Amino acid sequence: MKTNELILKTLAGIISTFIFLLSLYLYFGGHFAPGGGFVGGLLCTMALSLLMFTYGINKINSILKINYIYVIALGLVFSIFTAISGIFFGKNFFKHHFTHIHFPLIGEVELHTAALFDLGVYFVVVGVLMTIIISFGKDGK
Repeated sequence: MKTNELILKTLAGIISTFIFLLSLYLYFGGHFAPGGGFVGGLLCTMALSLLMFTYGINKINSILKINYIYVIALGLVFSIFTAISGIFFGKNFFKHHFTHIHFPLIGEVELHTAALFDLGVYFVVVGVLMTIIISFGKDGK
């Protein structure tokens, strides 16, 4: 007997999209409000794992084709570069740098190195958790 999973698959796609958008919102607002790279990475992992639990690990991996070990490495590069960037500018280790740039349609935007560090944390959290989830999911096969 074939089961009907139409409602589950439709809702999982919609809900995982909103969870992913919430993870981006928490990442971008994390320097000035609660959130940041860690919480954003957890929610991104939740969105991906919801899709994997609904559609299957092999189908999502065939669509995304992401090696999460490389995601971990990229996150570590961002975090380490942010930590040592102060040394290159004659400042202390882990010194925070920022500047203001005016974009024509957006207005005044503050760019800071804490966002790069949070991006590194985001990538490390997503990479580690997705590696764990995929290794546990493929363990039974």
